[in-house]
Amino acid sequence: MPKKKKEEKVDKRDAEINALKEMLQRAQADFINYRSRVEKEKAELIDYGKLETIKDLLEVFDNFERARNHFPKELEGNEWAQGMLAVEKQFVAKMNEMGINRIPTVGQMFDPNLHEAIHMEPAKGKKSNEIIEEYEPGYIYKDKVLRYAKVKLAK
Repeated sequence: MPKKKKEEKVDKRDAEINALKEMLQRAQADFINYRSRVEKEKAELIDYGKLETIKDLLEVFDNFERARNHFPKELEGNEWAQGMLAVEKQFVAKMNEMGINRIPTVGQMFDPNLHEAIHMEPAKGKKSNEIIEEYEPGYIYKDKVLRYAKVKLAK
């Protein structure tokens, strides 16, 4: 076989090898990207499941808060009642630890991204759209609103 033909054959094989190497590298990169995407989606799905559970538990927490707001004076020294108040505090601490925070309301200006206006009324000494009462607390997790705060605004 002439020398030129051998060189052409070698060059052709080298080109094929290089093309196969590039394909393999692209396949490896695609797999790494796929694995990263799947891990991210898995973490988001777990996070979503947690948040949905927390949304359900917020109703229970609201009832703890309502009970605390109507705490009878005669039970101030009662150990069981004090234990229930401690459970509420523990619930708040755990939510904060998880990055779930209550949305500020009374005294704040209305923000439609955080608050849901239920009622408006004239209020002396208050700015228009200033929150003057909270009907139901709202909560936020990172940049996601779990539940909008239901509020009353000054006109």
